[in-house]
Formats: sequence, structure tokens, C-alpha cells
Amino acid sequence: MMYLNEEPEVNAMYQFEKEAQRKEKTYKIYVVLFVISALINVILMFTNDSILRGVVSLLLFSIILYHGLKKKDWAELIVKFVVWIHIFLLLIIILTLTIK
Repeated sequence: MMYLNEEPEVNAMYQFEKEAQRKEKTYKIYVVLFVISALINVILMFTNDSILRGVVSLLLFSIILYHGLKKKDWAELIVKFVVWIHIFLLLIIILTLTIK
């Protein structure tokens, strides 16, 4: 509970604590969706008999995930980009299946 004479807690980026927690929660959702999409991609590559391509993509996804969990800006951007690309492609697939 906050009293009238207390200042709200602010972290180093001048964000309120609730806002920082909200951003952290949304980023965790991005990471979970990134892991799911990476696993689906790697499994599809292994089932299509492209073992080398699957291993390389697994290595690339794990490097991006490692740096994304370390909160590197470029890795966070790639994680969000990959998730949004997969959402966009999923919507296109759903639209093409329903239009037929």
C-alpha cells in the first residue's frame, strides 16, 4: 500500500514497477512462443530429411534464445520478429484454408 508522502518505486529506466513487470511478462510470452515455433520448425526440417538444415537451424535458434534470455537488444528484436512472422503466416494459412 502506498501512502501519500511516498514516492512510487522506479527502476533505472524510469518505469514504474508495475509497467516493468508487465513488460517482463509479455517478453516471457514471446520467448515461449519463440521456443514453440523453433521446435516446430526444427521437427519439420528433420522430418523432411534435411538433417544438416535442421541442425543448423537448431543451433541458430538456441544461440538467439540464449542471447534473448540475457536480454540483448538484437536478440529480443529477432525473437519478437520471428513470433510475429509465424503469427502472420498462421493467419495466412487459416485464411487460405477457409477461402477454398
